[in-house]
Amino acid sequence: MRWRPPTREERQLALLWGVAAVSAWLLRPFWLALAPLLPACPFRAITGIPCPTCGSTHAAIALLHGRLGAALAANPLAATAGAAFVLGGVAAPLWAALRWPVPELPTPLPRWVRAAIVAVLLASWGYLIWRN
Repeated sequence: MRWRPPTREERQLALLWGVAAVSAWLLRPFWLALAPLLPACPFRAITGIPCPTCGSTHAAIALLHGRLGAALAANPLAATAGAAFVLGGVAAPLWAALRWPVPELPTPLPRWVRAAIVAVLLASWGYLIWRN
């Protein structure tokens, strides 16, 4: 993998990511108050089968309460993405300040990477269907 210096826009995006992650955490009481007002999953209401994102709200609430195990049980992919968002938001400004290099990703992504992403999404959905 090749590495290159970050562009100005990438450093700005890293700082914005940090601001968004900190803001999301600071707005925690707002998110917790808003969550009960969200509607139920229409896909599940119609089909009886959970959609690929079912459990995401429960996972987010569990993460906001600091219960990682409950978040992973509700929706492992959503919990992992939420934790990665917050942790990345903490690391990104440090990365931007130090001007560390970034990997040069191939475009389009290799077929095996795209297949792995699809496999992870299907495995996550399969878990949600199996669990319910």
